[in-house]
Parts: sequence; C-alpha cells; structure tokens
Amino acid sequence: MLKEIKVALIGNPNVGKTALLNEIAGTDLKVGNWPGVTIEKKEATITYKDYIIRFVDLPGIYSLRNQTAEEKITVDYLLNEKPDVILNILDSTNLKRNLYLTTQLLEFEIPILVVLNIWDEAVEKGISVDFKKLENLLCSPVIPASAKKRLGIDEILDKIIQVYENKKFVQCEHFEVEFEKYLKEVLKLVEIYQPVLLNLYPKRYLAVSLLEGSLKDNLSDALAQELEKLREKIKSIYGKDVKTLIIEERYGIVLGIYEQTVKKEPVNTVEGSLFLDKIFLHKYFGIPIFLFLVWLSFEITFKFSSPYVDFLNKVLEVIGIWALQILESLNASEFIKSFVADAVIGGVGFVITFVPVLFVLYIVISFLEGSGYISRAAFLMDRFMSSFGLSGKSFIPLLLGFGCNVPAVYATRTIESQKEKILTALMIPFMSCGARLTVFAFFVSVFFENQKGLVIFSLYLIGILVAVIVATLLNKFYFKTKSEVFILELPPYRMPTLKYILNNAWVRVKSFIVEAGTFIFATSIIVWFLTNIPFGAKKDESLLAQVSQKVSVIFEPIGFGTWQATASLFSGFVAKEVVLSTMSNIYVGEELKEEKKSLSFQEGLNEIFSGFIDANVSLFKDLASTFGLVKTEKEEDEFKGLGSVLKESFTPAQAYSFLAFLLLYTPCLATVFAIKQELNSYRWMFISILINFTSAWIVSFVIYTLIR
Repeated sequence: MLKEIKVALIGNPNVGKTALLNEIAGTDLKVGNWPGVTIEKKEATITYKDYIIRFVDLPGIYSLRNQTAEEKITVDYLLNEKPDVILNILDSTNLKRNLYLTTQLLEFEIPILVVLNIWDEAVEKGISVDFKKLENLLCSPVIPASAKKRLGIDEILDKIIQVYENKKFVQCEHFEVEFEKYLKEVLKLVEIYQPVLLNLYPKRYLAVSLLEGSLKDNLSDALAQELEKLREKIKSIYGKDVKTLIIEERYGIVLGIYEQTVKKEPVNTVEGSLFLDKIFLHKYFGIPIFLFLVWLSFEITFKFSSPYVDFLNKVLEVIGIWALQILESLNASEFIKSFVADAVIGGVGFVITFVPVLFVLYIVISFLEGSGYISRAAFLMDRFMSSFGLSGKSFIPLLLGFGCNVPAVYATRTIESQKEKILTALMIPFMSCGARLTVFAFFVSVFFENQKGLVIFSLYLIGILVAVIVATLLNKFYFKTKSEVFILELPPYRMPTLKYILNNAWVRVKSFIVEAGTFIFATSIIVWFLTNIPFGAKKDESLLAQVSQKVSVIFEPIGFGTWQATASLFSGFVAKEVVLSTMSNIYVGEELKEEKKSLSFQEGLNEIFSGFIDANVSLFKDLASTFGLVKTEKEEDEFKGLGSVLKESFTPAQAYSFLAFLLLYTPCLATVFAIKQELNSYRWMFISILINFTSAWIVSFVIYTLIR
C-alpha cells in the first residue's frame, strides 16, 4: 500500500511557488478556493516511487502575523491540517527578505525542506549561497533549484520522502540566551495555569505567540495576568515592548544567517530590470505603453483563436447532425430531438467553442504575470487611481475582475480602508470578465469583422471609464477621505517558461469549462423549457417571451426593444456565459431544423479533418496579412446559424449598444452575492445593482443616439 505525504508549499509572493509546483505536478494541478473565502487554492497529487504526495500551495505571504486573510489561512492550515512536510520556497536572489518567514515557520515544529528557487539567476548575478552551511544554521535540509531550468525537481521529491521518513524535527534556538529563558518561562506558566494549551499548539509557536501577545483567545485570567507581568518585566529591562523585541530578534537572526551564507561577487553586466523599468515605468510613456500592451493582448487573442473557434463550430455541427440521425433511427419524439439539438448541443456546445479565445487570452495574461509586468502595471496605476480616491492596492482586484468578477470582489478584503474597499467592489462589475468576452467575441465576428480588436478594446475602455466616473462621483459626494499609502514589491523581470504559461492557461480554462458547463447546462435547460412552454407553441408565444415582451419597452430607446434581446439579458443576469446559449435557443432553434442534413461517420470525420486544416491555413493567412504578405479573402456567407440570424435582427449600431449594455449591467448573480458577503450589506448590494443598470442604460442610450 502506498504511503501518503501531505506537503504544504509556503513562501513569499513572486518566489516561483506555482512555477515549481507546475514542474512537479504538470497538468495534475487543480484550482479551487479556500473554504469560506475565495482566495485561490492550488492542489496537486502525484505518485512518486512508493508514495502518494499531495501538495497544497498556500497563499504567498511575507510573515505569519495572522492579520491578513492569506496569513490566517496559512496559520490555520499549519495548526489544524498539520502537514507532514513544509516545502519552504525561497528566492535565491533575495534571501535576506525571504528568511524572515522561514524563521517563523521553524516555530511550528514541522519538518521543513528549504528550496532555494531561482538558483540559476542567483548564479548569473554573482550570488553564491553556502547552502550546506545554511542547512546547519536552519537545522533543516536545503536544496538549490530552478523551476525555469527544471533544476533540482527530482532531488526535491527524494528529499521530501527522506524528511517524511525521518519523522524528526530539530529546533534551532536562534534567539538570545536571555530571550530563550523567557520562552521557557512562558511554557512553565502555561503548564501551571492552563496546561491544555500544550496539546493544542506547537510549544515554540505557543511560547512566542503568548509572549508577544498575538495569541489572546481562550486564555484563563490567571495565565493572562502572569503573561502581562512578564511582558512588563521585559519591557522595563529592555525599554521596548516585547513584540518589537521579537521582531528585532528575528531580523537579527536573518541578518546573521545571511552574512554567514551569502556572498555577492561584482558582475559587469547591466541590470536588466532597472533598464526595463526606465521604459515601462516612464513618467510619460508608462501608461501609453500599458494601454498598447492591453490592446496588443486582444489582437493576439483574436488572431490566434478565431480559426479554431470556427473549427470547433464545425465539429459541433457534425456532432449535431450525427446526434439527430441517431435519434431519428430510434424514433425519438420531436421533443427529445429539440432538447438535444437546441438545449444540449446548441446551448452548452455553443459556448464551449469559445475555449480557444479564453485559452489564448490566459496565455497572454500568464506571460504578463510571469514576466513581472503585472506588478509594474499596478505601480503605474497608483498615481492614476489616487486621483479618484483609491490607491494602487485597488488595482489588483480590478485587474482580477478582467478574469472573473467574483474572486475579484473577494480580493478586496486585502484593502484595509473600508471606503476604498466599497469603491473597489462597486467598480469591479464594470471590468469586463472572461464570460462577457465570449459574447463580445461572437458579436464582433458577426458585425465588426475588420475591427475586432478595436471594438473589443473600446468596450474594455468604456468599462474602465464608467468605473472611474462612478468612483469619482462616490468619492466626491459620499466619501471624503484620502487614499492610503500603497507599498508594492516589484519582482525582477523574468522570461516565464512555455510549460509554466501553458499549464497556467490550461488550469484556468479547465476551471472555466467546469464552472461554465454547470451554469450553462442548468440555465440552458431552464431557458429551453421556458421558451417551449407550452410545448409545440411558437417561441414568441412562450412564457419567457410574454414576460420579456412586457419588459422590452425599457430597451426600445437604446436600440434593442425586442423580447428576444430582453430574454437574453434576463439569462445574462444569472451568468453571462449563458447569453449566447439563450440566444441560440431563442433565435436559431427552428432554423437549425430547416438546415439539417445527413452525414455518414466517415463523411463527418472528413469534414472535421478538413476543418482543422482550414483553421491552420486561416491562422497562417491572418498572421501573414498582419505583415502585408498575404491578402485575406473575404468569405461570403461565413456566418451561419445564430450569426446569420442576428445579422437580420441587429444593425451594427444596435449590436454595439447591446454589447455596451451587456458590459455594464450586473455581471452575474454570483458577483451580486459576493458583494453582499464581502461588504456585509444588502444596502450596498442593491446600490451596486442600481448603479450598474442605470450606467448601462445611460451609456447605451448615448452610444445608440450618436452612431445609429
């Protein structure tokens, strides 16, 4: 029987924890959320030799003060889950900062394996680390490694097993002799007044936490009084409070270890990060470069993904024909055939075809994250955001909002200022998430074939502009306080590996598929039933049509006052992922039946294969046309199904107005409830809905009036 080892990955932000886990686990990496919060949780389980090794990647932190949500998650995990081994990841180029967390981890009395990641960069920079001496000073094994070069990966796995089998932890006593005596005195007091605590916490963690006063809950009065006397005694001797003394002790330990183990030779090379920062953080060019990179990201996304979107559409078309042929051979009823074609294939399958768009987009985002540019973007935006009452700290949740609004709202808990937290949470729904991007991608392909990137870029800018206006107005007329000082670490620029980028993109797309699939399937079924009640009646006589018809009058001034468009927006309130599947159900269902044809299995495979070849040829032509090498041919009747129906139902002005409304009104129910939970207020939740709907209507009205 295989033995199981539970390993916790812990380290500072930007030390390459995720990249290292990618190298170890590959595509076995799973992304989720920590219970009760939506801070991202990454897990991976691998089988190595005779062991099952389960890795849990804890949030990046600088210390264990147990104050932020990330620190609390880490402390709770170490105390309650009790991993077998801590894999402490350090940045070899910045050990002086990273070792502070290591000194705190040693207090949990869990066997630690210290990994000196980014070892290759340290060597290039002339930094040498005597890791054997470091092992002796930390009383824990140390391995040099590089996720980028796949250096030390097998050694890490072997050492994890060795550390696990040794089942012993050696505690180094780094504090001054007098301070070690105080810690022992604390443990004696616990033994006398509340010995049960010795069974609940690691002894050294317990002693340090009680002495500095960070562990206060559930203490007996007698123990609390004795601890306070001891703290007063120490303060009278040293002239400082105990918490400050412990911090100084830790920094003293870190400095001592660093001086004994690290040497830096002068290297005659230009500091690349400083040179690049002069460009990307330039006072005048920084923000234009940032906007250019955002626009370039969208161009790359559509250039590379569009051909494969068409290919997946072809695959689904063939599958739909096969499915109907099988159902007809089984004498299935019209009800079943309609359900399979419209609700299942026409709904779920339709949105799945946009996986290429998200995959390419996440590749671009992973590259920007891994290269270190994302932090620079946050730094750049600090000056800009301070003008409407926020700090650069708000930029990170807003940036996350471009992926998904829900985790972005929960990420606002890292903002200490209540005012900035509320403002940021109200701005996030205006950030265009990945789900909305699928709708944008389809509409621009139908209505704005030659300006895809420009139209998408303009929508993102509208979202940002409206968010800024809303925040400015709220800050000026409701909140009247200054923003807080923003401190952000700027990691050195690095070239992320292709494996890291692809793994990250795939993990996120996989998460989208699972979550979207659940929402889309359930909503598609509901919408299909609503549009088919009573069954056999025309869609404009359905229950959904009747309700939507009454509400649609609101949307007439902004260009799309039809019950079909209104019903699609209804479903979009549940989740934006289902807007297209709803449209497919409403607009296309009957037309598909008219276009049905028969295909043998071999003919279907041939169509799929030729579709794949066409996709690659189309990609080559698109790329070549970018450089003026090849002129792309404009295909006639390129859009079939929903696209051709929408062309008859919307003008380009109505389509753009519809996209603007879709961008700005309430993103989804999950975001609404996230705002309620994070701000702990129904009031702000309803204010958010009102602001989003009002803004969406006003902006769409202005756009439609100007361009129709």
